[in-house]
Amino acid sequence: MPKASQLFNEEVSKILHLKLLCKTVKEILKLLNRSKSMVYRVLTRKTPYEPKPRSGRPCVTDIRSDRRIQRMSSSQKMSVREITGASRLQISKNTLHR
Repeated sequence: MPKASQLFNEEVSKILHLKLLCKTVKEILKLLNRSKSMVYRVLTRKTPYEPKPRSGRPCVTDIRSDRRIQRMSSSQKMSVREITGASRLQISKNTLHR
């Protein structure tokens, strides 16, 4: 099951602004494409919204470098050592295999 994407401060302010404009929760859901529980959580929260820090070790690679590594491994049939040298990142074998 994937983790839920975090709300940005702009989305929280949009939810609160739409509620002040007397929009229903269903209308807010359709406009912002968020779940009902997420909208209710923002509306019933007594303290200001602050996203929780994600647990675990941060990723070494970003989405762009992940795609580049995938392309190198599938099209050019490079070894793990060649890919780490070409990507100029300190990446473990496990990261490349994932």
